[in-house]
Amino acid sequence: MTSKERVRAVMQRQRPDRIPAAFEAVGTVTGRLMKEYGFTEYDQLLEKYQIDIVGAGPRYIGPELPVRIDEKGREIRRSFWGYEQTVHVTELDSYPVTTYFPLSGVETVEEVDAYHWPDPDWFDYSAIGETIAKHPDKAIIIGHEGPFQIVTYLISMEEFFILMVEEPEVAKRILDRMVEFELEYYRRCFEAGGGKIDVLRPHDDYGTQISMLFSVEMWREFFKENTKKLVGLAHSYGAFYQQHSCGAVEHVIEDLIECGVDALEPLQKVKGLEADHLLQKYGGRITFHGGIDTQDILPHGTPEEVAAETDRFLRTLGRTNGYILMASQGFEGDVPTANIEAVYAADRSVPV
Repeated sequence: MTSKERVRAVMQRQRPDRIPAAFEAVGTVTGRLMKEYGFTEYDQLLEKYQIDIVGAGPRYIGPELPVRIDEKGREIRRSFWGYEQTVHVTELDSYPVTTYFPLSGVETVEEVDAYHWPDPDWFDYSAIGETIAKHPDKAIIIGHEGPFQIVTYLISMEEFFILMVEEPEVAKRILDRMVEFELEYYRRCFEAGGGKIDVLRPHDDYGTQISMLFSVEMWREFFKENTKKLVGLAHSYGAFYQQHSCGAVEHVIEDLIECGVDALEPLQKVKGLEADHLLQKYGGRITFHGGIDTQDILPHGTPEEVAAETDRFLRTLGRTNGYILMASQGFEGDVPTANIEAVYAADRSVPV
């Protein structure tokens, strides 16, 4: 099987020739690995780890996005959505923190509609075709932050939660306007992909380490219909829909399945997302992605411990024919190279 065939097989819970793998890491980790291996091309890293999935996306060509330096020497960047983030630099990496929320204080549907929402014309979608041409045998994935994730950049999470309770129509209008953009943006991505995009993955974080951020009933009220719309778009182009959501989101897995979601990631080390539990309750009905813990075992464990944990996920969820190997999050700077290697050196044969 090619990587594309392998990933498409597990998205349908069909037996692959081996369990597919994905790779994600912060830029400093990717740079470190490239330097340590003496690689000059990112593709060399993909081949070393036998990675099956490659990301694609359009180029931004819209209005200039201002960048300025504050009094502490920190870079402040404006997004095409209109929010601003201040870049904080640590010994290990740099991290953007949202410091300007343009919808802060919004109270009415009219104010939401008056906001300067982004335009799908601001992107050059031909870049997607270039990625596909460069990786004809890889599974191609597209997607960025989803409706809820972007909301938390446009308006503080606390303020949005208050809107959900006190002014639900305003909260819904924000989400609907965002999804209107997303549907057209992703439609153009799929058109540019010419039928060769395999997975749409919006990034939304509905959970904490111990629970959902809001009730299941609120998830259904505010997010379920828009999830169905995005799933429907992906399926209409022959692609699969992979829902990213950090946290303890087991309580909405049945709803995700009902929406037609094909895969869920990441699998963090939280209650309800244990490999054995997922196998018994959901095995064969949805594909799972990730699970090798980036909070504890990857940064602090030995390569032998990482190898054992990786093997446990492969032997457990691999039995469903619906598992993609990856860490529970992108590799951060505190994860040793030897532990990353231990993940990808594991035996990926499909359990009988």
